[in-house]
Parts: sequence; structure tokens; C-alpha cells
Amino acid sequence: MQSWMIGLVGGLLLPAWLPELPPPGLCVGGVVLALVSAHYRLGIWRTQLAFALGVLLACVYGASLLKHRYPEACTGKSVKVLGVVSSLPRLSAVRDGAIRQRFEFSVSDILDRDCKGPRRLLLSYYGERSIGAGERLRLQARLKKPWGLANPGSFNMQSWFAQTGIDGTGTVQAVERATPHGIDRRQLHHRLRARLSQAIQDQGLPATGAGMLRALTIADRGGLDAQLWQLLQYYGVNHLLVISGLHVGMVGGLGYLLGQVLARGALLFAGRRWYRTLPALLSFGMALFYTGLAGFSLSTQRALVMLACVLLANTARRSSSGFGNLLLAGALLLTVNPLAGLGSGFWLSFGAVVCLLWLGLWRPQQSLPGRVCGTHAYMCLAMVPMTAWWFGGASMVAALANFLLVPLVTLVVVPLALLGAALCLLSVPEFAVPWRWAAACLEWLVEPARALAASHRQWLYTWLSPSPWEMALAVIAVGLLVIPRLPQLRLLAAVLMLPMLLRAQDVVPSQPTLRVMDVGQGTAVLFRSGSRTLLYDTGGGNPVGPNLASTVITPFLRKQGLAALDTLIISHPDNDHSAGAATLLGSLPVSRYRFGGGSVVAQSGGLPCRAGEAWRWPSGETFQFLAPAAEVALSSNDVSCVLQIEVAGQRILLPGDVSASRERVLVAYWGDTLASDWLLAAHHGSRSSSSWAFLKAVKPASVLFSHGYGNHFGHPHPEVVARARQLAANVHATATSGAVQLEFLADGRVRFSSWRQGQRYYWM
Repeated sequence: MQSWMIGLVGGLLLPAWLPELPPPGLCVGGVVLALVSAHYRLGIWRTQLAFALGVLLACVYGASLLKHRYPEACTGKSVKVLGVVSSLPRLSAVRDGAIRQRFEFSVSDILDRDCKGPRRLLLSYYGERSIGAGERLRLQARLKKPWGLANPGSFNMQSWFAQTGIDGTGTVQAVERATPHGIDRRQLHHRLRARLSQAIQDQGLPATGAGMLRALTIADRGGLDAQLWQLLQYYGVNHLLVISGLHVGMVGGLGYLLGQVLARGALLFAGRRWYRTLPALLSFGMALFYTGLAGFSLSTQRALVMLACVLLANTARRSSSGFGNLLLAGALLLTVNPLAGLGSGFWLSFGAVVCLLWLGLWRPQQSLPGRVCGTHAYMCLAMVPMTAWWFGGASMVAALANFLLVPLVTLVVVPLALLGAALCLLSVPEFAVPWRWAAACLEWLVEPARALAASHRQWLYTWLSPSPWEMALAVIAVGLLVIPRLPQLRLLAAVLMLPMLLRAQDVVPSQPTLRVMDVGQGTAVLFRSGSRTLLYDTGGGNPVGPNLASTVITPFLRKQGLAALDTLIISHPDNDHSAGAATLLGSLPVSRYRFGGGSVVAQSGGLPCRAGEAWRWPSGETFQFLAPAAEVALSSNDVSCVLQIEVAGQRILLPGDVSASRERVLVAYWGDTLASDWLLAAHHGSRSSSSWAFLKAVKPASVLFSHGYGNHFGHPHPEVVARARQLAANVHATATSGAVQLEFLADGRVRFSSWRQGQRYYWM
């Protein structure tokens, strides 16, 4: 039985990693050949047939996904959309105090026949109207196909879109009216989640405790700010505030124990055999209820499927191994969604179960305390390679933190949270009491954790970036560690783990390298040579919350093993260039800090950019500011620091957001000095910049545009792109290419590459 499940799982997983879907004829042909092999009992025919069927199912799913994707031709078009809010809207504060409501929207119709197709959208709304889960609405929205930033070392949003079946994204311009049908009953679980979320907020609990309680009760992470999430990462306990397999399994286990008590009582008085199924039914029912409160997220779906497989085998009294149940759960989950294997959660959850099963095969007879402590220590060690691979680091205190917090959260906090939820839904007057106790426990834990992290953050967490072969050695080490009576294997396991743990921290490039990071509608340019690093701008986002510095730039720097910046330049105060300045200055030592203009970017020290300031690195690269001088009354864009870099006979010009009038001043003053081989288009390709006079003075061989995909500004403007092409310049854009890399070779050549070139998958 396991052979065909292995084949099915392999076939379902394979197409997700292909640059294009195989032709339908090839998929069908593979099934036909497998059927012939099965008929004549050739080779491992069961595995071959299951593999071919898996590939076929995955290709059908992928073709449907592409068919319903929002059309490229309609990107940026404002359309009327009818449908229902199919998630709990997530509220978050953005710049200038505005509140964004982000929600999923199941489409019933798009009133534009050229733009029909999407079934599910992810929308953002910045208006004053409160959006309710389950509401049927008619919206005016500006849509685009699901597209995400593409950078090395950071989260792949397009992968998440594909896994969750998001066919398009957009911004709601107006909520015109509700449709006559009102509330969609299929979204009842989201309505219940919204009711519980509001009830928790109405209790006047401390903000941190209330946010964590909402996360544990209904998977609403809107109350967890970036600082709190990072704190949890330092201690390796993020998973405790994400409703996942641990929580669903705990609730299922509680239901099973309760079912056993009820079943024994029923058998004692009634003697009916069907009561023996009560533990499994109650276990699955309680787990299903909790999964519904979590919005049927992918992680809870995985846990529910795994639990169902175990309960089914147990109820049917079939002798099925744990590995068999795990394979069956994987096959069922991937049959429903073949792209589920793209997510880290899939591999972490299944990998953790594999480790537990592997440990169970070799574990000697021990007392209960010894088994608990041994299992905990082994699982903490086993998770290090997986968290290093997926998240770029591991907590050094995760074993101790989890040993203390897992029992507290799973056996005390979660039951209290669910008890409060049940009492609230039943309208019991004292429903808030369990919530207050649960929130008090959480608050009691957070404050000392913050104090310790503030003084000893450097040893709480270590950043790791294992290569594939180092990861493979670490996985082998985890497997060898539990084999008893062979101490030599444990020594070998320690040796195999060392390459990942002791890898050189600073991955020094062999040649000077410039990267224009993909930060959407913003700018971030990273230049490295030897051990020195310069960063020009940080991208946008929320200066006091999630921003591109924390989600794109810092992960990349950590992946490279960088712990400091030689130079940080903030071209000017606009948010799309400066939002991450405080984040970087607070997390990394910076030797030289320069900024254009005043405002918040000047509050962390540093000096203003001044035209004529120049410096040279030991490896020969030179840097010079061409603007601003000591002018006054300049616009926010025209105070931009204009930087010219010269490396290996090549010049790169970074002009910030200067306007055409400012460009004329630069041409008049600097003349031929402006000539550069590579130009980052000013103001993301705005029509108000990149004038003919400026482009003719710079004479770039290549022009780079840093802008957001389908942005509402219309950047880059077609006229600017046409000017660049008329000058015989190569044109590249981060929105379509992802992060762009220029490697300057010693012979004067430049090796160009883009992140999307090496990350081609059919669903991107």
C-alpha cells in the first residue's frame, strides 16, 4: 500500500517545481503507459501508475489555477466586482494613521467581460466603512494579477498566492452597495470569528495580551506587531501563537479523552457497541471546530487531515503504521491542493512527525520523565536544520523556552481561550473570565522576555544560512543521533552538523556586486566589494512597523552573513525611500550615514549629503555625491542625494527622485562628469524626470527601473521608457525581473542577472 502512496505523493509534488506545466497529451500518455505497465505487471507498476496519476491531477489543478488568474491585459483597470467577503478582515495601521482592512473576496461576477475569470481575490480597503466577514458586496476595485516581490532570502509572496488559490489582488476604491442577498451562510465560521475578535477587544485587556489571545483563539494576528513577532522568534516560540498542528492535535487529544470517559459511561449503562466510536467522533468534532475558528488555514487543514487518518485507522482497528498514516495524510492533502508542498509549513509539520516516528523506532525503554525530556531535546535539535533552511536562523534558547511554554500554552492558555470562546458563543455572562486568566498568563511571560532580549539579544538567536549540502549533512546527523548502542554514530552526527553551525558568517563576493532590490514602488540598492557594503535607500512600508527593510533587506543581509554596514545613504525623506532607516540603524552598526533633506531621517545622527563629497574604498571603488549642494527651498524630491559609483571602469548613477528641473541644474554644473554606463531611472521612471537633456548627458548603456508591478502612478511612464530605448540603452525593471544583480568583472565586463531568471515556476 505504501508504494502507491509514495508514487502518488511524488507525482503530485513534481509539477509545482517545473517552469511550465507538461502538455496535457504528455500527462495522459504517462497514465496510459502506466496502465499498460500495470496490466503486464512490469516493474514497480503500482508506484508508476500512482505517480502518473499524481502528475495528471497536479497538471489539471495547475491548468485551472492559470485559467482563473486575473488577465495581464486588465492589470490596473478599475472594474466592478460582485461577491462575498470570505475571510476575517485583518486590520492594520499604515502610514499617517490610516487603517487598512485586508480581506479575501470570493467573486460571483466581474462586470467587465474582458476581465472575467478570477474566483478569489485578496483586496485592501482604506476607507471608513467597516467590512464584515460573510458580507455580499458590490465593489469598485483596481485589480492586478497575483504578483509578489522577488528577492533572494525573503518570503515568496507569489508562492503563498498559489498555495491559497488567490487569483488576483487589488485595492478597493469604493464599496458601492451590498447585494440583496445580505450575508452568505457559507461564511458562518468567519462571522463567528469576527464576533469573538470583537468580544476580546471589548474586554479592555492589555494590548499585547489581547493580541496574543486573538491569535490563539481565532488565528487573528492583527494584534501582533512586528516587534512582538521578532521577540517570539528570538525565543523560538513563534509556532505557539500560530494555530497549527500542535494546537489542533492537543484539542483533538482532549476530545478523545473526553469521548473515552463518556463512552465508558454509556457502555456501562447502555452496552451499545457504537458508543466505542464516540472518542474518535468527539476528537474530530472538537478539532474541526478549532480548525473553523482558525479560518481553515493551510496549517490547520494539514493537522486535521493527519488527525482524521489516525482516528480512521484506530476506529477501523486496522494495523497501520505511523508512516503509513503520514503518507495517507500527505496524499489526501496534496490531492486537494497539489501546491501545498510549496510552503514551509508543509515540510515543517510533516518533517516533525517523521522525526517523532523515527525516534519511536529506536527509543529504548525509559521512565515517563525520561521519555518526555528525551523527546523534547531531540525535537528541538531536529528542528534546527529545518528552521535554518526556511527562516535563516535558529534560537539558541528554543529548547528551554519550549520546555517551559509548550505545556503552559497548550494545557492552560489554549483551553482557557477555547472555554471563553465557547461561553461567549453560548452567551454565558461570565465568558470573559477565562480570557482574562489566559491574557494574564501571556502578559506575565512577555515582559521578562522583553527585558532579557533587550540586554542579551546577541546570544538568544543565531543567523544561519546553510547550503544544500550542509542541510543534507545536518539531516543525516539528526537521523544518526537516535540510533542506540553505537556512540561512534553520535560522534559522527556531531561532526556532520558542524558545517552548518560553523559556516563562515560573511559570504564575501568574489567580484564587486551591485543589486537593485525588488522593493515594489520604492528604491533599495546594495553595493558590495570585499568586506564593505553600501546601501542606498531602504524601500517603503511602515516606519514603525513592517517595512521593506525588515522583510527584504535585513533577511538578505543575514543570508549573506553581514552584521554591519559600511555606508547607509537615505536619498531623501519620502517614505518609499526612507521607511526602513530606523529599522536598519537600530539593528546593524553603520559606519557612515548620509541623508538628503531633514525630517525623521536626520534624527538618528549622520550628516547631510553634500555635492563634492567623495571617498574611496581600499579595493579601489570610488564614490561621489553630485547633489545636493547647500541650496534651500528645494522640494522633497529635489533634495535627493545623487550618488555616482565608479568600479572596474564602469560608472553607476543613482539620482534618487530628482525632477527634470533639478536634472537641468546637474547637467549645467557637472556636464560630462554625469556620463555613466548604468543609470537607475529617477523617480521610478516618472514622466516628471529622466528628461532628454539629462539622458543625453548621462549616455547610459543600460537603464534600470525600480517600481511596483501595476502601480497606480503608472511608473515607468511609456515616454520615459521610449526615451531610454531611443538612446540604444538596455532597459530592465525590478517589477518584471525581480532583484537585479550586476557583477563587475576584472576585465571590465559586467555580468547581469535577475532573480526571476533562476526562479521560474509555472505558477509565478
